[in-house]
Amino acid sequence: MMLLSGCSSQIKDDNIVLDQDWKPDIYNLIISHVSDVDNLRFWVRRTPSYEDGYPHQLACVEVAQPLEPNRFYIANLNTYGLNQVYNCENDYWRYDNLVDPYASRAVDLSAWDPNLSKRRYTNYPVNMNTHIDGVDAYLWGEGQLRLVFSDLFPVNQYQLTNKGVNTLFEVIDKLKYLPVEELTIYGIADSSGTYQKNRVLADRRAQSVKTFLVEEGLSYLPMKLRGTVENGLSTAQQRVLQRRFVIEVRFKTDEK
Repeated sequence: MMLLSGCSSQIKDDNIVLDQDWKPDIYNLIISHVSDVDNLRFWVRRTPSYEDGYPHQLACVEVAQPLEPNRFYIANLNTYGLNQVYNCENDYWRYDNLVDPYASRAVDLSAWDPNLSKRRYTNYPVNMNTHIDGVDAYLWGEGQLRLVFSDLFPVNQYQLTNKGVNTLFEVIDKLKYLPVEELTIYGIADSSGTYQKNRVLADRRAQSVKTFLVEEGLSYLPMKLRGTVENGLSTAQQRVLQRRFVIEVRFKTDEK
């Protein structure tokens, strides 16, 4: 069991020790979900692992905020999803432990409908449908869409795969007709080698995607770049799942 206190100044993007572990992912998941970041406390009751047939790496956390009862969540480190559960006891991932099973299933909400993104939902994140193979989508707040890609890059490289190029073309065709305010591009690499090498790889992956988006029609959009290094996993299959890529889309909330 681990206790982490939610103070945003404690964790920096360039913190080498934390950046090589799963803790930053857990931290970022939690702070994007709570209302009181400054007074947040949370405990990792079950550290990340692959559980009973699940293709994704799961953890279970307990979250405490002032004036609210403590809550438990399954944190999915592959999709960056967060689902509320009743407890973090043994077999916490079983379906009957989900507080709202309907919130965890993929529903037919189009990720490309900005009107849907502006609605206020009871619980976040909300699963959205991209209708694009290899791209999952999650609504994290009003007008905040997170696109999660798989297999954009070969192992230890930052050049896009042919499949990755085709996938990004499909995404560009959607975004160029939408009221997008800003993109944040996350390059991610595992830490199976040295931190310095993998941090450079993560930054280059983010830059590679930005260059592609700019050259193929989205040069008018403001874009931020983020690079991060994650804990290296033991098998090739696990590392393939880890090589996801994230683009956050912020929609304009009040068009003029």
